Amino acid sequence: MLATLLTILVLAIVHLVAGTTAVLGLKWGPRALSAASGVSVAYVFLDLLPDLAEQQSLIDRAGLFPGLDRHIYILALVGLTVSLWVETASRESRRRRRAMGEPDQTGTATFWLSIISFMVLNAAIGYAVASPGDRAVEPLWLFAVAMGLHFLANDHSLVEHHGERYQRIGRWLLVAGLITGWLIGTLPAVEIRPDILALVLAYIAGGTIMNILRHELPDTDRSSDVVAFATAATVYGALLLSLSPGG
Repeated sequence: MLATLLTILVLAIVHLVAGTTAVLGLKWGPRALSAASGVSVAYVFLDLLPDLAEQQSLIDRAGLFPGLDRHIYILALVGLTVSLWVETASRESRRRRRAMGEPDQTGTATFWLSIISFMVLNAAIGYAVASPGDRAVEPLWLFAVAMGLHFLANDHSLVEHHGERYQRIGRWLLVAGLITGWLIGTLPAVEIRPDILALVLAYIAGGTIMNILRHELPDTDRSSDVVAFATAATVYGALLLSLSPGG
């Protein structure tokens, strides 16, 4: 319980710090953010998704959605699609406002669509953290590093889209989603079933992949650093493989 609480607190602090003016103004930001994205995507593809695929049999035995197959990949696709929808809506909202001579940030409705979407994703992450001993999120520090770096890169993009509203309101709501998910997972009356957790983590994986891609392939003048991304992904991927049972 203490380890999961500390993990949630660290991730919450990342959210609160990543979008501040001081962090946003660091000159090494773009390269560091690309490296952070590389670490996150390496974790998703080399650790999280393979572990979840092995748990497909648990979902089959539980009889969840019996008419479907490959539940893990379906939920990952759902997570990716929702994140793509939110990103597309945010970019379109900014284009419309620029065309009307208004500030280059999303409108109110799109802002709330984005924040609610990320609150759901963060609640899923908090719920997953509250499951000590589950292979898909163990060791917990690897999961925390990957998600923390993902938050670091993602929050920069959210500030670009939503401006001061995200710094003033949005980041606090994302922290609230994170803590709410963790609290739900720690309630004595709530049983974290391995099959349900696998589906939650699959949704997280899909959302994380899309959020990384939207940062690395922006429609602004900011350029990502491919070398930093590839180097971080390679180094962290090698670490993951060395810690795997077959490594």
